[in-house]
Amino acid sequence: MSFTPLRSRSRNLYTWFATRPDLFVSERSPRKSATWLVIAGLMVVVMLLVYLNPEATVELLGGRVRSGLAIAGAFFLPPAVFVAALVMFFVGARRWRIKGGGVLTNPVIHGVAAGFPLDQALSTLQRGSSDSAGIVAALKDVIAHRGDDRLLTIWTSDADRAMYIGVIRVAGKELWIDSEPLALDPALFFDAKDLDLAAMREQAGLGGR
Repeated sequence: MSFTPLRSRSRNLYTWFATRPDLFVSERSPRKSATWLVIAGLMVVVMLLVYLNPEATVELLGGRVRSGLAIAGAFFLPPAVFVAALVMFFVGARRWRIKGGGVLTNPVIHGVAAGFPLDQALSTLQRGSSDSAGIVAALKDVIAHRGDDRLLTIWTSDADRAMYIGVIRVAGKELWIDSEPLALDPALFFDAKDLDLAAMREQAGLGGR
């Protein structure tokens, strides 16, 4: 079955998740929702203090002449942040989970430079827990060739022993998922975060410390 490249809105696999309702479901993240509501609430409090006491606000900031920019920020920034928080509450506070299973997290994402043989790293990652040392070495090589040509991203649900490995191509301001993300055999599931940390320590010359 051929794969039609997908244009991604951000540096994650959400666009692909949305094309697979048989595997994934979207939901609101309670933590993110609460965070954005708190920010919106704080901005409401700030706006009330500023707009109900404009003269006191001006004086507090040092007067109209000396603190023009600060005054402008005090009056216009809170509403802007409030609107942004509401947008993020309705749009950005989303997460994806395995259908009937656990929440997907993104423990690994690395950008690589143009020309880096990313296919070799993908082949090693597909060997999973059967080659932990090889995975550390592959991730170490990826980290050593940092860039913004392509992004290696790994999404996991520990509860389901599910792992999806994807590549996102960066084309200027556009992001593309050119090929179907790889689903790792649950029997080969590994702790991506732990092995990635090991790779970063080795790359930094810290070894096992």
